[in-house]
Amino acid sequence: MDLTSRTSISILLIISILLPQKTYEFTEEEVQSLYTSIRELENADSNNQKIIGNLNSQIYMYIQSDSLYQGQIEQYEKQIELQKIMIKEVKPKWYDNKYIWYTYGVLSMILPVWAVGQVK
Repeated sequence: MDLTSRTSISILLIISILLPQKTYEFTEEEVQSLYTSIRELENADSNNQKIIGNLNSQIYMYIQSDSLYQGQIEQYEKQIELQKIMIKEVKPKWYDNKYIWYTYGVLSMILPVWAVGQVK
């Protein structure tokens, strides 16, 4: 920066300080209205901050309970798979059918009687 630009900037700065700037004077009612509005907004902001804090804690609790439920769901799925395997193990085979055993019982009674009846 050369000397002429410095002097011109300092002259502009001095003039801007010396000349009064336009100001607006508020009435007592306007000041009171602005004050109450600011207070209401501050109270609303503090309430909103509390609500946000509560919601964040609820979200954290839901995340924890969701992870707990996911663990329980995985355990239940494993238990269901084990039960399916056990059902296959315990399920009666074809030769454990009660109708087949009933037929065997009837035939074991009829055949000897018939065989004895054939002997004369």
